[in-house]
Amino acid sequence: MADEQWTVDATEATNISLVQHGPNGLTRIETFQPRFTYPIFEEERIFGHKGLRITIDFNASDMRPHFSTSSAKKYADVSGTEPEDVRATMEEFLPKVAFQKRSDFEAAIKDVPVSWTPPGERIETITKNGDTYEIWRGTLDDPAVRQLVKRLQIFVLFFIEGGSYIGVDAEGKDEQDSTLARWAVYFVYKKQLDTATDTTSKSPQYIFQGYSTVYNFWLFQDLTPPSSPKQDRTAAIQPRTDEAWELPKGDISIRDMAHRARISQFVILPPFQGKGIGAMLYNTIFGRHVREEATKEVTIEDPNEDFDLLRDLCDMRYLRKNEPDFAALKVNNKIPTIPKFGGVLHNDTRITLSDKNASSTSDADASGVVDIDALEKLRVKTKIAPRQFWRLVEMHLMSTLPESVRPVADLSAPRPAPSKEDEHAYTLWRLLLKQRLYRRNISILGEFEITERILKLNETVSNVEGEYARILERLDATPSSAADKNGKRKADDLGLEKTLVSKRVRIEEP
Repeated sequence: MADEQWTVDATEATNISLVQHGPNGLTRIETFQPRFTYPIFEEERIFGHKGLRITIDFNASDMRPHFSTSSAKKYADVSGTEPEDVRATMEEFLPKVAFQKRSDFEAAIKDVPVSWTPPGERIETITKNGDTYEIWRGTLDDPAVRQLVKRLQIFVLFFIEGGSYIGVDAEGKDEQDSTLARWAVYFVYKKQLDTATDTTSKSPQYIFQGYSTVYNFWLFQDLTPPSSPKQDRTAAIQPRTDEAWELPKGDISIRDMAHRARISQFVILPPFQGKGIGAMLYNTIFGRHVREEATKEVTIEDPNEDFDLLRDLCDMRYLRKNEPDFAALKVNNKIPTIPKFGGVLHNDTRITLSDKNASSTSDADASGVVDIDALEKLRVKTKIAPRQFWRLVEMHLMSTLPESVRPVADLSAPRPAPSKEDEHAYTLWRLLLKQRLYRRNISILGEFEITERILKLNETVSNVEGEYARILERLDATPSSAADKNGKRKADDLGLEKTLVSKRVRIEEP
């Protein structure tokens, strides 16, 4: 009981602030708390203090940190039990500069030149609701980029479940430049005039909003050179033999090598969530890689549910806006009536009758519910990972179903009576969804008896229908430019940038 009196919640005790230098010294412009502290403090508890307060201030532009701590009283006991040394613990996670004197921190912020800009290159300038945002990109082998990442990477521990630092080996030393060059870092800043100056020509002030890291995984290529100079030299071609796997020889730019781009970390600071900044950053990263010839696919490292939703909304808008063939996609209703038992949906989405003696009244069963070959070409073109792309296909097809049978989030909402044609379209769509879910979860479903397997699969299909309905409702209700509030269920919120990433295993995963 006595120990409990001297134990505090590490998350509640920690306050993070963005600060700026003003006429009267430092001003805190935003203050917030971490989401997690368990990577730093065991079970998010700190023993030996009463009234403990942990403060981490960051200069809003270059993110120079300063750490301080205070407590009303520390535990003292004749047994020799010591209170936890909070500073010593934090020294493992913050750069050394964070532990300089407060006066040195304030002087350093004051000395930041008015011409300061984020490291790397500016790749995007976006005006939104009267505010100007800039997105800067650099690679981790750039010392300035690496310094900035080391200053702010504690946010990975604070806001990403299971997150870890990048660019360091098992001993905490920087990896070699060839490895660091694979890491691209995207910083998003709000840019505003510095009202603290008295000059008539106001200087710009940068306020950090968030960042994302992207890692390039190389794709091996056939050693045979292209037959034409105009042919894509970055194409990842399946080699003819196992011996053909070999790293490219000669002098070649890392960015020109065929690769998959994996979004690894994605953090928007809490005060800036719900403003569409996460969608802005994701769209910039995705759009850049779609345009890069060397990028063959854009993937995500273990996204959590919030990021999944953000990604779904952004990807769906992109496909509907930029790919007419996707926007026009509908279920092929010409496929003949499917019997309750005995129908076979092939891998190419053709449907035939399992009874060889049964005759079809139409030749339409030779075609599929959708044109899988055409869609695969579209997937490769848009560089969306297979699972994500087919979820988007299913989601969009569901949105085209007749109102009488289209799954909705509000099950109590009135709807017209379905016709046989409506029910047939829904059956075809559901069969397409069920096929993919079964194949994805076949190893898990195979552990059940046939009756329970069917029940589990149907339950999963129904769960996915509800998920798709909620996403489509959000998509239809939210213009791409509107995102003003926090909250997972708000129809006007695109601010679901609560980061990546705890790993999940679940049969319901679509």
